Amino acid sequence: MSQARIDRTLRRMAIQVWEKLKEKEPGNNLILIGLNERGYATAQKIAQYLDEVADIKTTPHQYHVHDKAASRNIPDCNEKFVLLVDDVIFSGKTMFSALSAICNIYEPNTIEIATLIDRGHRKYPLGSDLTGIKVPTKLGEHIEVMLKKGALDQAILFKNK
Repeated sequence: MSQARIDRTLRRMAIQVWEKLKEKEPGNNLILIGLNERGYATAQKIAQYLDEVADIKTTPHQYHVHDKAASRNIPDCNEKFVLLVDDVIFSGKTMFSALSAICNIYEPNTIEIATLIDRGHRKYPLGSDLTGIKVPTKLGEHIEVMLKKGALDQAILFKNK
């Protein structure tokens, strides 16, 4: 997936977020939380496009799922529309951990999940509410979203050998 396609996809996803906000949260009560490094880069791009297409200014927050102290850095999500963003969703374990951390502290109005790429093969009972592209993979395959200077660059599928 090229950088141009990533950009087109995230612009479309930002429009979908805007439509959901108009429907569910008339005020700008959006909290964007990007998971780890690549999810945060994805959230930054969605925030940029939300500003461009809908004049919605929001600052994405980064949550490091495997950092035990990171839950102290989760912004106040009470009575907000929370959009958890990741680059790729596979088993759902990372997303489940983030959801658990947020719900242990706050009571958002709505939590939705946005992912650039959905690989399938879920082990946890959750899915992506906004998906850029679905790429069914074999269990041994891997999709890596590459960053260049902290920004999304391309997505590469690594096949089994």
